[in-house]
Amino acid sequence: MTERTTTAAEISMDADSGPSRADSRRASRAAFVGTLLEYYDFSLYASAASVVFASVFFTGSSPLLGTLQAVGTFAVGFLVRPVGGVILGSLGDRIGRKRILVFTLVLMGVATLLVGLLPSYAQIGWLAPALLVFLRILQGIGASGEYGGAALVAVEFSPAKKKGLMGSLPGMGAALGGVLGTLSLLTVSSLMSPESFLAWGWRIPFLCSVVILAYGLWLRRSLPETPAFRAIEESDTVSKTPIFDVIRQQPRALLTVLVMTIGQTGIGYFYIVFMGTFGKNQLGFGGTEVLIGLIAAQLANAILIPMFGSLSDRVGRAPVIMFGFLYSAVFAWVGISLLSGVGTPPLLYWVVMAAGNGIGVAAIFGPMGAYVIELFHTQHAYSGLGLGREAGNALGAAFVPVIAVALAFDDTTVWLSLLICVVSLLGFGATVLSRSRSSSAVKRDDDRTPVTA
Repeated sequence: MTERTTTAAEISMDADSGPSRADSRRASRAAFVGTLLEYYDFSLYASAASVVFASVFFTGSSPLLGTLQAVGTFAVGFLVRPVGGVILGSLGDRIGRKRILVFTLVLMGVATLLVGLLPSYAQIGWLAPALLVFLRILQGIGASGEYGGAALVAVEFSPAKKKGLMGSLPGMGAALGGVLGTLSLLTVSSLMSPESFLAWGWRIPFLCSVVILAYGLWLRRSLPETPAFRAIEESDTVSKTPIFDVIRQQPRALLTVLVMTIGQTGIGYFYIVFMGTFGKNQLGFGGTEVLIGLIAAQLANAILIPMFGSLSDRVGRAPVIMFGFLYSAVFAWVGISLLSGVGTPPLLYWVVMAAGNGIGVAAIFGPMGAYVIELFHTQHAYSGLGLGREAGNALGAAFVPVIAVALAFDDTTVWLSLLICVVSLLGFGATVLSRSRSSSAVKRDDDRTPVTA
């Protein structure tokens, strides 16, 4: 007998099991604020990797090697994320969304606090970068269960006509968390001399994460379990092997999420990781100009994400996402060509950062939370997101900035444009195929009831 599977969309259509307005608001705040706090930690590391870590933890290397090593430690966090996504996603489908979200918050917060306490290379030698990599691995595992769980909570608590908007809130939280992380680094650097900032000042934003951790933990512990998960618990249809079920039943949905995520994260981290090093090494900007550019990129992204998420509730998820990928492919040629080298005005750099990461990535990321959830059955939605998104993260966010660094040191900006164009078109193609040849569980953009296995 084939086991019956359900989707969050079906459960939300049942008036008896539908979420109350108060629970929906509480869940949206928890998803937004919790992800904001998580990505404050994650993006703080990204910003520090661009402007600090090469000097603090990789002393003695050439500029190219030091930059590659610093950005490489950032990539390590993404390489372990598929493993964490599989483990935490499977647990989230078996024991509930809430418990995993509390765990991810604690793991990320503790790892970030310890980065702020880590001795430099000058103090303990090779052990410093080794411990930095270890803490980055812990951050990666924590982040691997964060976005998928937060998006599930937001969507599974949301009304049917607002799933795009509600599903965009974790993305908005991630972008604002990036703004706060980068802004804290910029504030500290502007209040002290460059020597003091490199010696100890950069640690302050990392140490402040202990306060953020306490608040986020209090918020998420008060969050109820989602009605979708409670319903499958009550009906005794919780999957015992969700990761194997999603691989066996919905391989096309997994592949779709993987390739779309390569596109979304590859483009996004091109701007917020690689373009920081590009501004410093190729354009000759100081740390302040680079950090302002990173803030502009992430703030524009945060503002536009909910707008595109809401738009997807009216015109459909796929059209908005496809626009984002096409825009990113075209803008790569325009934006990078405007940054010709030393002498480029900082204002132009900031505009390119905001337009690239703001419009293009926001149009993809805004509707994507609800879109990818609607591809999976509720019984293994967390596992599907954990495996598909985190494998895509490992390939897109980890490798695209590193490849871009290598290309940029040859002053071949045409190859940078081509790199982003290829990544964008991969994501566009995956979206088109998922729209026209989706698996039987896909919930279509017109909000029809999905077919279940």
